[in-house]
Amino acid sequence: MSHKLTVIQLLPALNNGGVERGTVEVANFHAEKGCTSIVISSGGNMVKKLSPDVEHIALDIGKKSFLTLLKIKTLKKIFQQKQADIVHARSRLPAWLAYRAIKSIKNNQPKLITTIHGLYSVKRYSSIMARGDKVITVSETTNNYVKENYSQYLKSEPVMIYRGINPEEFPYDFQADFRWLHDFYQKHHQLVGKKLVLMPGRLTSLKGVKDLLDWLKQCDENCRLVLTATPDDDFYAAKLLHWFRDNGVEDKVYWLGLQDSMAEIYSIADVVVSASKRPEAFGRTVLESLSVGTPVVGYNHGGVGEILNKMFPEGKIKLGDTQQMANVIDSILSNQPEVKKNPQFLLTDMLNKIYQLYLETANVD
Repeated sequence: MSHKLTVIQLLPALNNGGVERGTVEVANFHAEKGCTSIVISSGGNMVKKLSPDVEHIALDIGKKSFLTLLKIKTLKKIFQQKQADIVHARSRLPAWLAYRAIKSIKNNQPKLITTIHGLYSVKRYSSIMARGDKVITVSETTNNYVKENYSQYLKSEPVMIYRGINPEEFPYDFQADFRWLHDFYQKHHQLVGKKLVLMPGRLTSLKGVKDLLDWLKQCDENCRLVLTATPDDDFYAAKLLHWFRDNGVEDKVYWLGLQDSMAEIYSIADVVVSASKRPEAFGRTVLESLSVGTPVVGYNHGGVGEILNKMFPEGKIKLGDTQQMANVIDSILSNQPEVKKNPQFLLTDMLNKIYQLYLETANVD
């Protein structure tokens, strides 16, 4: 590379989450490629996952406050001092700040790239994510959404780059080791010998947990719906507990609590369910589950529908058809169909495509 590419990524914080994880993966990859790789955020527990070759600049750019506008001058100074070629914003407020900072630079303005990770509400505040020199979308769903709602701001066709999974983190046909299984079933002995239907992730009313009532009423006594939440720590989970009780299915629901070892959890599940009422921009938990070889049943819309179409079409359910969902879950529990190996949602593909986009946008050889 004749010119050392300098890339600065911005996001509110580096705590747990898909956007945060992707930022770290991209930052580390570009440092390996010999780029100057910088991340600006208020900090968080994932800062330690950045490689030693990545610079982290602590700056609070996620707080919706008038004072945050003062950070525009600071960002301008950083962009100029670091001679940034690419500024990559992954969230709306940091994107606005970066946009204003770049506009105020007279010569050698860096190029602004945005990634649209969600189906944002349609308003001017969200339009910033379509105003980049290049706009990355994470699925066809997101791509169509941006073109339908923000086409007047787009400088060019959005670039669709699927998020990718690291096969080392979620290996195909993964089996949890004996020690992990021993410890897990000692702690959760009520799940020994049961068929497990897992709904991973934070619980909200949009998550569609109540759509599983038909299945809970018809399933065998040896089946359990497993939720990664606890009623003691979560107000919505506490409400759900009473609802399950009122409907006479409380005994078929198991509260697992928050989990770190997700590959292991997916591997012991017989089926993973996605019943989100709203279309998701992507659907990472669906991809993670399928990547280890666990079947997924999910509503056929949004990014989840796209992933199921490509990897496990047997799991697609018409939106809102709770009886079909119940029947397909039972069918999978009985037959255990094979999930094919993940051929296209790979981390290396995502990273290489973003790298090429950086080079093209910055006009670097």
